[in-house]
Amino acid sequence: MKRLKKLLATVSAGIFACVLTLSPLSVYAAQDASGLEDGTAYLNINNEEWGEFEAEWTNAKITGDGSYTVGMEAKEGQSLVQFNALEVVNGESYLGTGCVLTVDSIKINGEEVELQGSSYTCSADGGGVTTRVNIYNEWNSPDATATAGEGDDKHLDNRVAEGSVEDAVACLFSSDYVNASSGSGFLVESLEVAFTVSGFGTQAEAASGDGAQTAEGPAIAHLSINNEEWSEYEAEYVDAEITGDGTYTVSMKASEGQSLVQFNALEVENGELILGTAYTITVDSIKINGEEVELQGPSYTCSADGGGVNTRVNLYNEWNNPDETATAGDDNHIDNRVADGSVMDATACLFSSDYVNASSGSGFLVESIEVTFTVAGVGELASAGEAATPDAVDLNGTYNAYIGLQTPNFSFRNAFDDETYGRDTEYFNQITGWEGSDAIVKDGTLTDAVIAGNGTYTISANGMNLEGDFESQDYMNLIFISTDIPNTGEITISDIKLSIDGRDVQCSPILSPDSVNYVNMLIQNIWNEDVATIGYYAVPPKDIEITFTVSGFAYDNEAAADTAEPETTEEPAESEPAEEAPAAEESSSMSPVVIVIIVVVVVAVIAGVAVVLSKKKKD
Repeated sequence: MKRLKKLLATVSAGIFACVLTLSPLSVYAAQDASGLEDGTAYLNINNEEWGEFEAEWTNAKITGDGSYTVGMEAKEGQSLVQFNALEVVNGESYLGTGCVLTVDSIKINGEEVELQGSSYTCSADGGGVTTRVNIYNEWNSPDATATAGEGDDKHLDNRVAEGSVEDAVACLFSSDYVNASSGSGFLVESLEVAFTVSGFGTQAEAASGDGAQTAEGPAIAHLSINNEEWSEYEAEYVDAEITGDGTYTVSMKASEGQSLVQFNALEVENGELILGTAYTITVDSIKINGEEVELQGPSYTCSADGGGVNTRVNLYNEWNNPDETATAGDDNHIDNRVADGSVMDATACLFSSDYVNASSGSGFLVESIEVTFTVAGVGELASAGEAATPDAVDLNGTYNAYIGLQTPNFSFRNAFDDETYGRDTEYFNQITGWEGSDAIVKDGTLTDAVIAGNGTYTISANGMNLEGDFESQDYMNLIFISTDIPNTGEITISDIKLSIDGRDVQCSPILSPDSVNYVNMLIQNIWNEDVATIGYYAVPPKDIEITFTVSGFAYDNEAAADTAEPETTEEPAESEPAEEAPAAEESSSMSPVVIVIIVVVVVAVIAGVAVVLSKKKKD
């Protein structure tokens, strides 16, 4: 199959008698859930500024099957926007992935409103952590085909107590109550949701191998080759349809020589679904500009960044390495596999860095690439592996907390455990920016914290010069806390407060869905709809400060004792709200080590988010 096209750089984006715990809280919205106990149901209500507003909240601790009520009473009437939900803190693990919350009634301003349909329960857009029932969400719809364990990043296990999920709706009340949709100017002063919990403690069955194979063929193998501008260029491609075990060839011939960058791959669209999760692709040879090059090691096969859909073989990927501990069901590296030997003998960089201008500075221009490979094991399925577990935590020890960030222009400070830019690299104690493909140091002082016992700590980035980084959007891509605290659940971080340029910014941080090994808190992550949008702040920011409380140690840190926050009479500036990153638009979280880049096309972001880095990182 031969065709002429422009290359688009791809980015691979439940007790009959129950105890009801009601807890009125005077806080700002959307409600800060970071300090709430696991299993606490609360309302996530958003106003037209996607910002804070003063309200009294009634939350409910779910203790088993039964009826519960949550509510919100605002100090002043609010204009609602397109996303509002009932959520449960860490509900998927606390309640079980088979638990269902059914909305019985909704009262707005004290009056019961007509429900537009039945509710459905899901893991908040596939995060697998927070349980959600959409009350009014224009950006999502229930999906009857979504099942637990399926590689569906947007609707993990949509479920109902009775009937079909297809009969449910994501907008339970009329758009008349949503000013952003109807323009009615309707002000919501109070909102009360009564709901029933059923199936407490039950787990949904994981999707079977056969059930996961829903894509239809053919399975087309193609090259993903990226130039130094991460942009389109004209090239002729020869793809290959994989029809079974055997040998195939794919190629690319550019109309003009291209300087390559750090990620290039062989991929098969829907390969994991069509061909099986245990089949392998072994690269036999690579020709660049017509000459066969020396392979730096054997190749390995994986599901592209854990998506469980496309198959990938890294040809040259500086940001990933094969991992023999990766198993089917691992969101970061699904089932890294080889036909023979150990995956640890394989490499993500099959050819020399001499051919990659972004790494070597050689100025080498690639006019053509041809890859011949062998397919084996078509139709075989990998068995699901055990979930990764963090190391044991020392409750009498000390740990570290680091501030993490990323701008729209991908200036960044990444998570401490990132292999390429983390604590063990030269990039970690600085803010790193880019001039083309060259990494540069940006102005700014990073202040981290040694976590020595229970107490309140502060981390910050001060004196930053981020001019020119916000031309595409007026908010950060990422703001987060990275720690080396093992994520066993014994030590927790709560009461997170964000200040930008001396002003408090409303936020509702969450434990990263991808925090398997370490406790990492997401404050803003535009690829995770739970924290995509926070309160308004001006950009470019010069100073970012994060204060938070640590608990769970066997001892207290007297020097970090929690103190009352001083009162302030400063009034917030009158400003236009920041451009919204839609809080409930279909998106997914990223792995702490996945590097994401936005180029010409829409980003396909992986589940699990993630903490992402300045450039796209691929398995």
